[in-house]
Amino acid sequence: MSRVWGIDVLTLMAVVSCGWSMKVSAQTWNQPIPEPATESTPETIQLADQLNTVGAKFFGAHWCPACKEQMKLFGKQAGRRLNYVECGLPETYPDQINQCRDAGIQSIPTWTRPGSSRLEGVQSINTLERWSGLKLLQQN
Repeated sequence: MSRVWGIDVLTLMAVVSCGWSMKVSAQTWNQPIPEPATESTPETIQLADQLNTVGAKFFGAHWCPACKEQMKLFGKQAGRRLNYVECGLPETYPDQINQCRDAGIQSIPTWTRPGSSRLEGVQSINTLERWSGLKLLQQN
């Protein structure tokens, strides 16, 4: 078996491929807020899609414990789909900070959508389903 720097080639290939796969999975999270450790359910993925359909935005900050809890309720896969607006990194996300100002965000997390009242604080999945109209769609 071939050896490179005292390590056999198969071991080296395994280490390199594991490192590469970890980087790929880390790159799939596209939000400034930390990725939740929870997995999404079909229900939360459907809700995230419905929230996007109705133009909902989730305003938060990467350092906010309540925002992290809200994201945790959605899980990784649905969390990637949310229209998340970061209000805590003005130098990194100046356009998103402008969205926070334009929306008059006073507390986080806050949910907004056109034609509806805003929701402040951590919201349950059931509340967001009703607020987004998903519960009505499922009943018809």
